[in-house]
Amino acid sequence: MEIFYLFIVIVLVVLALSDLVVGVSNDAVNFVNSAIGSKAATFRTVMIIAALGVLVGATFSSGMMEVARKGIFNPEHFAFKEIMIIFLAVMITDVLLLDMFNTAGLPTSTTVSLVFELLGAAFAVSTIKIIQAGATIATYAEYINTGKVFAIISGILLSIAIGFTIAALIQYFVRMVFTFKYEEKIKYFGALWGGIAFSAMVYFLFVKGAKGSSFLTPEVITWFNTNTWLILLASLIGSAVIFQVLFWLFKINILKIIVMAGTFALAMAFAGNDLVNFIGVPLAGLESFQIFQASGSSDPGGFMMEMLRNPVKTPTFFLLIAGTIMVITLFVNKKARSVTSTTINLGRQDEGDESFQSSLLARGMVSMALQMNKAYTFVMPKPVLRAIDTRFQQVHKSKRSKDGPAFDLVRASVILMVSSILITIGTNLKLPLSTTYITFMVAMGASLADRAWGRESAVYRVSGVVTVIGGWFFTALIAFTIAGIMATLIYYGGLVAIIALIGLALFFVYRTHIFHQKKEKEKKEITAIEEQEEMIDTKSIYDNCELRMNTFAMQMADLYQRAISGLVNEKRKQLNKLSKELKEFQKENKAQRKRFDKAVKKLDDSAVEAGVFMIQVLGQMKETHGYMKQLQQLSFDYVENHHPPFLKDEKQDLIRLSEAFKSFLDQAQVMIRGRSLTDLVELDQQKTVVSDLIDKLKIDLIHKLKKAEISTRKSMAVMDLLTLTSNLLDHSYSIVLMQRRFLKKIQSKI
Repeated sequence: MEIFYLFIVIVLVVLALSDLVVGVSNDAVNFVNSAIGSKAATFRTVMIIAALGVLVGATFSSGMMEVARKGIFNPEHFAFKEIMIIFLAVMITDVLLLDMFNTAGLPTSTTVSLVFELLGAAFAVSTIKIIQAGATIATYAEYINTGKVFAIISGILLSIAIGFTIAALIQYFVRMVFTFKYEEKIKYFGALWGGIAFSAMVYFLFVKGAKGSSFLTPEVITWFNTNTWLILLASLIGSAVIFQVLFWLFKINILKIIVMAGTFALAMAFAGNDLVNFIGVPLAGLESFQIFQASGSSDPGGFMMEMLRNPVKTPTFFLLIAGTIMVITLFVNKKARSVTSTTINLGRQDEGDESFQSSLLARGMVSMALQMNKAYTFVMPKPVLRAIDTRFQQVHKSKRSKDGPAFDLVRASVILMVSSILITIGTNLKLPLSTTYITFMVAMGASLADRAWGRESAVYRVSGVVTVIGGWFFTALIAFTIAGIMATLIYYGGLVAIIALIGLALFFVYRTHIFHQKKEKEKKEITAIEEQEEMIDTKSIYDNCELRMNTFAMQMADLYQRAISGLVNEKRKQLNKLSKELKEFQKENKAQRKRFDKAVKKLDDSAVEAGVFMIQVLGQMKETHGYMKQLQQLSFDYVENHHPPFLKDEKQDLIRLSEAFKSFLDQAQVMIRGRSLTDLVELDQQKTVVSDLIDKLKIDLIHKLKKAEISTRKSMAVMDLLTLTSNLLDHSYSIVLMQRRFLKKIQSKI
């Protein structure tokens, strides 16, 4: 029997290693996004600083390990067998859930995952015990530590509101002092701000955080508490003086030092608070096994685990190993960068491609905020409003690099200071606050106060925040549910269920890894295309247009032929796949338009006419895509609703039409590639063939209707198809004519 539970302990340790990897991939956003977003240092330097913070913070997390043992359930009411089932269900669920969110690039909370997984698994086992004992629902209070659970959940929810509000207020006042021209103000206020930020982080991280350390002696901790004001005063004055001297002598950017110190502090606070999320359960499982072994009991189902109530002191060696694994993950796991990009994009100062679409809730919230702003501007004196506006005037750069910072060092320093302080307060109270929630909401509050959410982007940014927060609540629900199901399966399935669930977890992680690799490859391809397509003069714009026109004609020919084939041969799956391809096609066209809108700022004056040509071409492509989408939907609806099949002669007519339309588009490609200014004789001939065929098919259709040789549904579908084909023909022809007219004007320039 001991061998079976030793196997479970080994599985828990292995899952802990995996959880450290996927957990840090998710939580890297918490402590590196500010430094990366503000370009305070290179990515490698930021990661090195964060790694040091993680290593130090890991040794301050000992006290938090109690959460996994007795923070959610009352261990004295569970037998050793039941405790091990709960821990195993939690770890399997955690690996699956976090890996899923990492792959999607959404920052979720490892804390909320752990809390609700423990709650779900304990609830499931408690339910089984209550049913077996024939007890009442009130018995749940004996098994679940309701008071602590309520405190943890309340703390997590309150931290969201508090983090957002405090960050917004501090960022507002700090920006009023520094403005966006902080390079001019830093000589006067930089050292003072650095001293305040540094001393605040020292106080909360080292003075208040000392009691959670695994290596500091009680005497040292007492000295910290006794000399708190002396430490604060020394760190404030000392750091301010050092910062000022460094600025005077070496012109060192004080804000960069603050951001890097803040990155270290936040990484340390993260490790101190969140390490329990990754190794707390496996360590509790190991200790449970050791307690059971030492008891000499041979009944795992009858030996109760009240000894888990005893205070815990995790060996520093274990904490350092866990910290080392987290550090390695920071450097080698690319999923960490996917999650980081979400928060940075939602908080960036500039306009650009938005990752999230507009939603009804976001539009309502923005509308309400605009109304409140109107009331505020009506009440406030106009001179005061003008004075405030001057403090928030941004520095506009005509040639902004695409690799420039998403926001400046002032905001980065506020985010890091506020986040690290709030997280450390939670750690001192032994509340496993969500570092993801806090850092994300602090970043969003600071970006709101910084007026980063303008009318151009507010709806999309708010929609993104709502989506992420909604994902958090979804995390809680799915963590509770899946962990409960896992615990139930393990309880009744034993070893067979354990092996099956571990196999499922491994398969799922493998599949998401493949999916993530595919996404990364696509991103690299898009980035490569964007780098090749930098449009600043007439030649580069025309080359870009020519490539797109050729690709567009080729794709339209393929899409049209497959739509007709799917319709006449009743291929529902083919038509459904076509719909997905058209959505991707539309998305890429919209992205191209956005990229061009950004490129307009870099255009040479001589290339303005080429810019007009580009917009016209993209507009025609959009219209043509719309007609193709209608044609696909028409074909899909006809097949989906099982309307009368097409007869042999009807199939031949429509296939002949698709071949004629393809020949026209092939000829269009020849003219576009050849940059031909000769007469459009061949293209006109191809167009006439298609137009005549459309007219003939319409006439034949009317004759068939008169003779009742065709059903109403089929005749309506064919007539609409012919009309859409005619529209596709005209718009495709217009694109070639536009290219021809533009070539005549600027051929000497290309």
